[in-house]
Amino acid sequence: EDVAIKEYLKAPDLSSGGQLIYVDKDIHDIYNTGRGGFKLRAKYKYDKENNCIEVYEIPYTTTIESIIDSVIDNIKDGKIKDITDVRDETDLHGLRITLDLKRNTDYEALMNKLFKLTPLQDTFSCNFNLLINGKPKVMGVREILKEWSLFRIDCIKKQTLYDIAKKKDK
Repeated sequence: EDVAIKEYLKAPDLSSGGQLIYVDKDIHDIYNTGRGGFKLRAKYKYDKENNCIEVYEIPYTTTIESIIDSVIDNIKDGKIKDITDVRDETDLHGLRITLDLKRNTDYEALMNKLFKLTPLQDTFSCNFNLLINGKPKVMGVREILKEWSLFRIDCIKKQTLYDIAKKKDK
């Protein structure tokens, strides 16, 4: 009953990857109340040889197209001046967005700017709203596990009673 859920369920795991910006209070609130949010950030690497940034994982809440469109819009608006080209190089080896940089660009400062101005960093909101006996209810992880266990016990009881009734009929 008093199991520390965060010990076993470290953090949300999202299919598109990305880097979770872990704030203990945010995760605690989500696990206990069923509501809250956390920030996701794209993963990237800097290719010094080609002077480019390769983004290889993006937040679950966005798409490649929206990221590229946002970068292009910021370049047109003059907010970003250090990028010469943006390409979607996604292939069979996986997702990749390539940003070609001007010479002597501080890529870390540029990425921090991109995180602020584009969907390369986004917030993922949680609202664990479930139907319990036909009524909606917001629950934390502990309550969800308890309700799921009760549901499974009820399913097994009903299946067993059904099987017993069939055997009696025979």
